[in-house]
Amino acid sequence: DFIAQNLILLLVLAAGAYYDVREHRIPNWWVAISMVCGILLAMVESGVPPETAVYLKEGGLFLARMLAVTALFFPLFFFRMIGAGDVKLAALICGYSGLTAGAAAIGLGFLIGAFWSFLKMMVKGSFHERFDHLTAYIRRIYHTKKITAYYDFARDGAEAVIPLGVCLLFGTMAFIMIPG
Repeated sequence: DFIAQNLILLLVLAAGAYYDVREHRIPNWWVAISMVCGILLAMVESGVPPETAVYLKEGGLFLARMLAVTALFFPLFFFRMIGAGDVKLAALICGYSGLTAGAAAIGLGFLIGAFWSFLKMMVKGSFHERFDHLTAYIRRIYHTKKITAYYDFARDGAEAVIPLGVCLLFGTMAFIMIPG
């Protein structure tokens, strides 16, 4: 059932957002439980009589979607532009929703995050500082020919961090509510 699937996904993302705000990380045990629920839901929602092959196929497709998203977003994690938990939540969104709907929900979440970041920089007056940090990062990569982490907690602190898990939750909610 489409409604049940979306409700479960929103509960998964709400808990992930909670952990992201509270602990600045999404626990692996939560992601594992969410994956198992998603796989079981995909099997039950397949709409075909229970057969091992069909269930394995649906579970495999769920995991394949998650793996594809993880591979796509891994470079952003590797360069510390987003957290590992954000990658896991994005993978869960596509696992539950499919690649097309999941990409739209994630895209809306990223737009919400960009808007939130922009507002935060405007309120704190740090737009120029953050832009300087970005251009210095690009220059450093260009001159050294070595890709390094964009974000370093020791250097940057938590001030510039946006809990992307919250943005992904709201992006998914917005996508679900958009008629069409």
